[in-house]
Amino acid sequence: MLFGLPWYAIIPIVAIVGGIYAGLREKEMKLEEKRLAHAKESNELRKMIMNLKGRIENLEAIIVEKDSEKKNITIDDIEIKDEGSSGKGRVRN
Repeated sequence: MLFGLPWYAIIPIVAIVGGIYAGLREKEMKLEEKRLAHAKESNELRKMIMNLKGRIENLEAIIVEKDSEKKNITIDDIEIKDEGSSGKGRVRN
């Protein structure tokens, strides 16, 4: 007799406690998966922001450089070629 209970009474108690523990671990894993998805999305957004920041700096440099010359700016001067594929930068909801 353990804790004053017969052995056949302890088995259901252990099963219930084990089920509760497994349920809590499952919830914890779902929350961790959600957190990782948010971290991945924020990293993708950070990359997009840095790319746009680089484009803005490039445009500012072109404007300062070309301002004295008063020439037309071609689209090739403005555009920055993406290093990755074009579909990678998109974030899905």
